[in-house]
Amino acid sequence: MKTLDVTGTALWQDMCETPETVAATLDTATGHGELARLLASHRPGRIVATGNGASFYVATALWLASLSAPLPTPVVAIPAGLLATDTFTLSPDDLVLAFSTSGELRDLVEIANGPQRSGAFGLVTSTPSSTLAAQADAVALVEVRNQRAVTHTQAYLGAAAVALDVLGRASGDSSLRAAADTMSTALSAQLVGALQWADEAAEDLTTPRAAVVFGTGQALVAASEAALLLKEVAGVPAEGMETREGATSGMYALGRDQLVLALPVGSDPLADEAVAICSGTGATVLTAPWPHGLDRRCAVAAHFAHPLALTIRVALAQGRDPDDPDWYATYKSTARIAVEQVQQPPLTGP
Repeated sequence: MKTLDVTGTALWQDMCETPETVAATLDTATGHGELARLLASHRPGRIVATGNGASFYVATALWLASLSAPLPTPVVAIPAGLLATDTFTLSPDDLVLAFSTSGELRDLVEIANGPQRSGAFGLVTSTPSSTLAAQADAVALVEVRNQRAVTHTQAYLGAAAVALDVLGRASGDSSLRAAADTMSTALSAQLVGALQWADEAAEDLTTPRAAVVFGTGQALVAASEAALLLKEVAGVPAEGMETREGATSGMYALGRDQLVLALPVGSDPLADEAVAICSGTGATVLTAPWPHGLDRRCAVAAHFAHPLALTIRVALAQGRDPDDPDWYATYKSTARIAVEQVQQPPLTGP
């Protein structure tokens, strides 16, 4: 694959500002205390963390972090579409914690205004003037300085930092808040190395016809997001999975012209085993580095820049525009709901 200018894309420029915006989000901490108090005071039901796409991955990161946090209330992560279609039934004691950059996601607007909402409603968003923000009992804000490209970087990683910070405040777990605070430094340290890694990885890489991304434990979220990036930005069909899930299912159907991206967490024998399995299939296998000493709950940030740099390279090699993919108009027509529609009866279906 020929050398291409990743740094000239708007998507990478957005990425380069992300360490600063994540730090600013945590320094300002607008609404973090209020949302944390809402979570901490919630009893006896569940905290239902929800969103769609990358926002659902952040909800999943919150759920995974909650497994090691002393929070008395159980956390579950549910895609917003399951809530909007009554597949997952909310109880009157449940607190909905929604993640939505725009604050206008159709599924969440339906939940906030529909009969299935009877309990408290919290929101993490970049848009304080949004429909969802007006409906929420507490709102924690994510700072976004610029969004030059369609794909979110600053909002996604900022929301992940907010999730750890708010959960740390609500549970009294100072280690979670400390982990959130290290995310901006970890992201900044990766920028140059990610470009070099992607250049080296792409030297003998042809455009893959499909890809598998796997990550261990908390890196499941990073694997899901990396697969989404490959699909959204580079048009490569990709699946994200947890390491053991992949090693017992998804890694057996691999072959030539396919890509495997491994996202290990620290010293990771499970990832080593999976890499060995995949290497014997004829697929191209790449392993992203793990920053030494980083809290594993920061995997969402530790494994973002390298997959993004590689994805942009693959997109440019195909002549694709990584900043404005052709699917965006369709996304807006299905994912968003106009403010003037909110007072109408809730929509049905996905």
